[in-house]
Amino acid sequence: MAGNNSLELEISTLFQEGNTLENICSEIISKYEKSDVISPSELESISHFLTLAGRIDLLFNFYLKCLRKESIGGFPWGSFAEAAKAFDYNILDELADIIEASLNDKKNYSNAVKSAALQNSIPSLTTHLMNVQSEFQTERLQVKTKLIAQLNHNRLYQLTEQEEQTLQQLVKLFPQDTEVKLLHQAHLEKKADEILMRARVPVANRRYTKKVIEAPNKETDEFIEKMETNLLNLAVKLQTESPDQIYNMTLLALQLNLYDLSLKLVDMAPPTFASQWLKAEILFESSRFLDLLKHIEMIEAHMTTTPEATYGALYLKAQAYYGLGQKDMAISLLETLSSKVNSYRSTEALIHEWKNS
Repeated sequence: MAGNNSLELEISTLFQEGNTLENICSEIISKYEKSDVISPSELESISHFLTLAGRIDLLFNFYLKCLRKESIGGFPWGSFAEAAKAFDYNILDELADIIEASLNDKKNYSNAVKSAALQNSIPSLTTHLMNVQSEFQTERLQVKTKLIAQLNHNRLYQLTEQEEQTLQQLVKLFPQDTEVKLLHQAHLEKKADEILMRARVPVANRRYTKKVIEAPNKETDEFIEKMETNLLNLAVKLQTESPDQIYNMTLLALQLNLYDLSLKLVDMAPPTFASQWLKAEILFESSRFLDLLKHIEMIEAHMTTTPEATYGALYLKAQAYYGLGQKDMAISLLETLSSKVNSYRSTEALIHEWKNS
């Protein structure tokens, strides 16, 4: 029960002593009707208890007696209006002016807003609600702006743990905010890129040769097949329960060089900015260069262009053209990228390698 703890304890004690619900209602009302002043927390507990007990009639009469005695500093007009509805009694027909005058005088709107009828009929209450909503939105914007500034600070000084914590705060507080979603997606892409770069052979040493085909191993094949089946079954379940987790499963499969499985999983994940770029990395890692070119064109056509996205597209296009034997085109694209950001993914080293290959 919400409200006054002492009253809640008193009601609990009466129940434990074996009193009937009717007797407890009478006992509580009798006690507080004699009070000269009833606090808001006491009134909230009384209202909550009588409503749960199904005795709106007793609650309505209690409100009327309190109103006559003026024993409540800020009268709960909202609760009073809702209790009156149980008797098909529209208090606004007779008390609208009194209620509005009382609200304007006491500035006690918190209870009144609980009644839809009062909200629709009293202009000052509508204005109050609009002001409250505006203040709430302003405060939310200030919190968001502060957290984003903190996030940028943490990134600038490479405070990885603090960056993660700040981003999680943003996601928790603003789960539907478009800007926060983009920040989150960019962060996931950055983490994926870091994982891939750590797992990858240094770019300058990369050679576009056919992969060595290992001799078949029945035991290994069975293990991999079983793992793929389990991961796919789990992904199907996660599509309804927690689809974002499929992204992490895709990274795991990619780290294990299970490229076909990685592509299946990434296609099951929500089609986000991060997942589409992860798919591009999978196509690159698996040397599916023609599919990679088509996928990059799709990304460029359907997703928001940012400097980072442009750089990533140029880099992967260059890799794809080189893998398809279009060396001059690949070098030209990489030189364009290097002129903009010469430190991007070891472009200078790669240009030197390609020109001397």
